Amino acid sequence: MNLNRSLRSQMLFQYVALVLVCMLIIPMTVSWLLNRQFRRFANEKVSEDKQQLVAIVSKAYIRNKGWNVKMLAAFHGEMLRWPMERVVIQNADGKFLRELRHAPRHGKMHMNMEPSEGQLGAMKHGNMPPRRPTDQLRDARRRLVASQQDIKVNGKTVGKVTFFIQPFNESRDGVFLRTFTLHMAGGVGIMILIAVIIAFIMTNKISRPILNTAKRASLISKGDYHEMSDQLHSNITEIQVLIDSIDRLGLELEDQEKLRKRLMSDIAHELRNPITVVKSHLEAFEDGVWNPTPERLRLTRAEVDRLSLLISEVEKLTTIENAGNSLSISITNLSELFEKTALTFDPLFANKSVKLEKDIEKGIETAVDPAKIRQVTENLISNALRYTDSGGTVRLALKVAGDNVVLTVKDNGIGISKEDLPNIFERFYRTDKSRARESGGIGIGLAIVKAIVEAHNGTIEVESKEGCGSMFTVTLPISLRNDRQEAL
Repeated sequence: MNLNRSLRSQMLFQYVALVLVCMLIIPMTVSWLLNRQFRRFANEKVSEDKQQLVAIVSKAYIRNKGWNVKMLAAFHGEMLRWPMERVVIQNADGKFLRELRHAPRHGKMHMNMEPSEGQLGAMKHGNMPPRRPTDQLRDARRRLVASQQDIKVNGKTVGKVTFFIQPFNESRDGVFLRTFTLHMAGGVGIMILIAVIIAFIMTNKISRPILNTAKRASLISKGDYHEMSDQLHSNITEIQVLIDSIDRLGLELEDQEKLRKRLMSDIAHELRNPITVVKSHLEAFEDGVWNPTPERLRLTRAEVDRLSLLISEVEKLTTIENAGNSLSISITNLSELFEKTALTFDPLFANKSVKLEKDIEKGIETAVDPAKIRQVTENLISNALRYTDSGGTVRLALKVAGDNVVLTVKDNGIGISKEDLPNIFERFYRTDKSRARESGGIGIGLAIVKAIVEAHNGTIEVESKEGCGSMFTVTLPISLRNDRQEAL
């Protein structure tokens, strides 16, 4: 069973889950804290009101030196504060003295209340005043919470006050708190709905370009390098970087595909010519058209040698792939190495009437593979000579720059076109097919040079302008890293 989900559904699920957790935990916590604090506040307020009323009754008792019915008659319901509904004052023997009732606001009675068991019991034992019919109907619909406090004077209990209080849940504050909770729940529901809509929009905005980029990558893998390339855009930096990377990958793969096709065409063309010549010679010998004279045999052998050379060039691909794994590192005097390499080219420069200038700093030593570095120098000098016409100049320079050794080979030859410049280090790439074929080689020299330089942790750069010459710059560290030395 495949449990994988799309990026959009995964993001939507996680975002909604996060929203639900936050939206539920925060309101529930706020509601619980508000309820807790509100109840505490209400209880403290009721307790203070009870103490205040008891204190007033106590002062009246002390002032009159006993219970005075006329004095108690001055007490009225306006003294009661919410949520007190009724207060009954009794003497120490439990005899009824005075009842105070909270006046109903706006002429409305509080409904949905029933008398408590304590109230009913008190009424049966005669400790409560007789109820009027309207009072009985009102009390029958109420359920008040009764509590009693003693009235003490000089440590002696002289009476007691019974309070009948509305339950918090049925009070105005309780109703307000429930209403607030319901409104908050409705608001949370609306916010969750809005959050889900926003989550859908956001996940679609993020996942859509990624999905399109994945489709673009799939098309690239099938060889379609331009489909959808103009349709992918995003205002999210990271996704745009991904899109740009896929586009560059498509362009590079397209270029590589062109190079591959050009390579196959070049190799086929290069191999076809000598094979065709050898085949035609052998058929002429077989048919008796030609006699196998030594001269004609030498011509046939020359074509076979040419074919062998082309195969050898192809085999040098292994050198490129394994250049970093076949280094033989030793401390080498690069100044002497470059002097000797340049010296071997003197006859070739003289024959072509090209001037070779040298600016080599003395005594430069570093850890390199001397054979491979010499191959780099030979390839660069050979290319400079090949593409510089008679009367031109090639300049070879070597110097120390900071922690690096810098080798430059500069010529004033035919140069490299702007279109060919990015591809000259690609294997089998040649800027001028006809000229390269005449001068030998199938475009592998610079690829080998780059592989060797990078195997030494160096870099190679080229500056060129068509018709004005080229300059290759090789930068090598003065010493290889210790890990490479230990590995070798």
